[in-house]
Amino acid sequence: MKKFVSAVMLLSLLISLFPSIVGAAEAPKLYLNGKLLQNAAEPKIVGASTLVPIRTVTEGLGFDVAWEKPNVTISNGETNMVLTVGDKSAVVNDQEVSLDAPALITVGSTMVPIRFVSEQFGLSVYWDKLTRSVHLYKESPVTDPPVTTPNPGEGSETPDTGNGSEQPVNPPATTSSLLNSIEYNGLGSIYLSYEGDFKDVKTEVLHSPERVVIDLPYMNFNAASFTPGFTQANSSSKVGEIVVDSHPTLQKIRYSYYSDKPDTVRVVLDLVAPTNVQTVKEGQSIRIDVLEQTGPPPEVVVPPVGPKIYKVVLDAGHGAHDPGALAVNGRKEKDYNLAITLKVKALLDKESKIKPYLTRSDDTFVELDDRADYANKLGADLFISFHANKTGSATVSGSETYYSRGDSITFANIIHRYLVAGTGFKDRKVRQADFRVIKKTTMPAILLEAGYLSNSGDTSVLFNDAKQDKIAAEIVAGIKEYLKLS
Repeated sequence: MKKFVSAVMLLSLLISLFPSIVGAAEAPKLYLNGKLLQNAAEPKIVGASTLVPIRTVTEGLGFDVAWEKPNVTISNGETNMVLTVGDKSAVVNDQEVSLDAPALITVGSTMVPIRFVSEQFGLSVYWDKLTRSVHLYKESPVTDPPVTTPNPGEGSETPDTGNGSEQPVNPPATTSSLLNSIEYNGLGSIYLSYEGDFKDVKTEVLHSPERVVIDLPYMNFNAASFTPGFTQANSSSKVGEIVVDSHPTLQKIRYSYYSDKPDTVRVVLDLVAPTNVQTVKEGQSIRIDVLEQTGPPPEVVVPPVGPKIYKVVLDAGHGAHDPGALAVNGRKEKDYNLAITLKVKALLDKESKIKPYLTRSDDTFVELDDRADYANKLGADLFISFHANKTGSATVSGSETYYSRGDSITFANIIHRYLVAGTGFKDRKVRQADFRVIKKTTMPAILLEAGYLSNSGDTSVLFNDAKQDKIAAEIVAGIKEYLKLS
């Protein structure tokens, strides 16, 4: 099974190459059970078929591959496939199967028709036109793919009984499982605990407004112990909701008793933008993961309520068990980073149009990805990570500023000019590097290496309180210039 899942994940990379889906337009996003995947294969269009390199199918999967011209044999322990170059048929588990297009040889690659390969591995594809997303899944009793919006009366979120009330409460004999609880963990996962025999999840992606509808057939609420309970006072209605304020796109989790033919519990995730959702069965629990946003939110015109307040995230590098570089005088980089960060914050606190935020305000450790995620979820306008450098040479001195993406170059150039003015060190220029905190952030982001702790002169300046005040003041001036507030 592990080999098969791996095969599915790499094969799913290729589905975005279907000409019936993509055409000549930009390749869509591709998802496997809710997880965004990257397209790594180069296609070749032959007639109405898309061919991909056989290496893409085999690498990393642990398959046995044998090449004996003109045949390619691929086996994963469950399926044995023989492809013959130029032949519009193949042999799969000793059975001859017709191909849409024959395998062929190009420069350095053997190419095979992706539709054929996909079908042999039991993959299915669903196309979400609104978000230009391809949803790939393996048919199972646990995870179902997104489907198109149903006809009126067939897929509405609240069943219409003609009088506005929910379906009858008393469970008929069609119930085979009872839902004990619905819990949101605050991090994007929803847990549905149940008892009894449950086999199926049905999922629909609906738009205008954006939401995901998850049906649990042959399930009813456990009347004796269901939590968090129901919101309506009328005991004949089984309707409730959980308001979410800690997720970038998930706003509310609604649930209700949807149908008695068979008993069905419906869970609705209200979203502010198209978002990937994955369902997984774990013992006597169903986990629903609300993953990354897949498209822009609906355009909403909101009248201005006042002057813009810019959010600036200040990131003091390292911390706690991670001291960073050790200075020639025994001091630690993490201490300089925090000191200068707090001084910059204190100055920004006096600015009416800037609101500073800290990834850490004391000697604690924060993972690199968590620092970037914090800024992204905050919707920050700017991100600055504070550091000091070190090298094996005691003579190297100077200030450097790093950026990762093109949208950060202007910000880097402006702040670097002020950083050099503040430190008085040699100008070691603006440089590009893929440090995680400035690569994974979505706003203009830079990393400052103020000086070299391996150099005694730089060290004496960086750990001097008055010099830190000057550096902080210059950085704030640079921020204001970039934001056109000076």
